[in-house]
Amino acid sequence: MDKLDLVLTELQKVNERLTFVETNMATKDDIANMATKDDIANMATKDDIANMATKDDIANMATKDDIANMATKDDIANMATKDDIANMATKDDITNMATKDDIANMATKDDITNMATKDDIANMATKDDLNGLATKKDVEQIPYIAQAVLEINSDVKQLIENQRSIFELLGEHEIEIRSLRRRPV
Repeated sequence: MDKLDLVLTELQKVNERLTFVETNMATKDDIANMATKDDIANMATKDDIANMATKDDIANMATKDDIANMATKDDIANMATKDDIANMATKDDITNMATKDDIANMATKDDITNMATKDDIANMATKDDLNGLATKKDVEQIPYIAQAVLEINSDVKQLIENQRSIFELLGEHEIEIRSLRRRPV
């Protein structure tokens, strides 16, 4: 019986190990939900995680409510590119970044819509452009200049009338002869 007891004991141990393996064994569904080699290749390394911000670092950063009034994708069409972002701050730089209070005083989406774009600024007049424009003093003189032009116009019309009268008195032939005499030959 000793051998039988020994076999039964061993059988019971094997049965226990088999039960343990069956309960802890992964199912097909468990395996289907596991990460693939490609998934693992794209995961962060210890070095990547070491440079990330901690809970303490992000305690003063903006919340969803703070961000709700910020610019949308359409608003940022002229903003930073991927190359610009590549040079952005690291974990060490974050310590000097803006707090929630700083962000609360920043321009909102409504403020940004009324601001000039890069294209607007590029098309603005320069100091040199403005130097060639009329001044307030020049503009104040316009009514006087207009009056002078009207007076000169009236005087010229009077001279033309006088010349016609002289032309009629002297005759066309006499005036043409006098005009020819004045011209150098």
